[in-house]
Amino acid sequence: MSASLAEKSNFGFEIEWSSRAPFFGEKLYQAIEYLGFRARNSNAISACETIEKLVAEQQKYQLFKKFFPDEWNRSRASFFKTGYYENYSERTNEFFRLVHEKLFPVLSGWNEDEEAELENFYIFSFNIDLCCEEIEYEHLRVSYVFALIFFFRDDEIWEFLAANYNISREDFPVVNNLPHDNLWRGARTGKTDLYINLFEIIDHSTQNPWLDTMNCRGGECFAWDEDTIHFLTETYKESQRLLEQTVLLDEMIEARPKEVLLDLISLWNDGPLPTKEKRRRTSRKN
Repeated sequence: MSASLAEKSNFGFEIEWSSRAPFFGEKLYQAIEYLGFRARNSNAISACETIEKLVAEQQKYQLFKKFFPDEWNRSRASFFKTGYYENYSERTNEFFRLVHEKLFPVLSGWNEDEEAELENFYIFSFNIDLCCEEIEYEHLRVSYVFALIFFFRDDEIWEFLAANYNISREDFPVVNNLPHDNLWRGARTGKTDLYINLFEIIDHSTQNPWLDTMNCRGGECFAWDEDTIHFLTETYKESQRLLEQTVLLDEMIEARPKEVLLDLISLWNDGPLPTKEKRRRTSRKN
């Protein structure tokens, strides 16, 4: 041991050999990034673009620390080496992954591409695109098929219901072209709430971006800030609650398909749910 090292050792200074390799690696990536910075920014416009990118990265690091403080403190992801999303550092990639796993699915759909630009991002809707998708009824939830009766005048829907649920169009009232004026304004309790939620999901009018967005049209563009993260997290939770209600409706339809369909038609046409007497008369007719 040299005299200088011995002197440091006597005063309690210890070299943490195990931490030198990753520290050196991070410094190396920092140096390479700096050389790239010098090479790219030969003019003022390029320099401004690079500075904007650096500022945007720092903003994401602040969000990382805000929403995932424990993960931030434990992280060893590089600030300079690029990750799977090649336009962003490993540390920013880790932030994206944590948001996706713990808050809302930001890395779905078109955002799965490693070349994706996530500075301003679109979310991928959980709803079906009625405007341009070719709809195959046998692959839909049965509650969706029931609701499509009110939005599509398609004979194939009734053929599907006849084949799978022994339901005939002639056994039910004619469906009005437009819903009753009080449909959206009435009390939303019990089954009425389930039915109206279903109508709103199919109509893309839930006021929830995870259900109202048309994937074929891109939808609203979002930026990385604290309010947006809170908003998308809460609306994502609400969208899952609404979709779970359609699962409950599927179970109700499997048990009593004609009763549920009569409820839906009466709610659409007249506002209030059908009375028990009206339901009994329909059952006797069927």
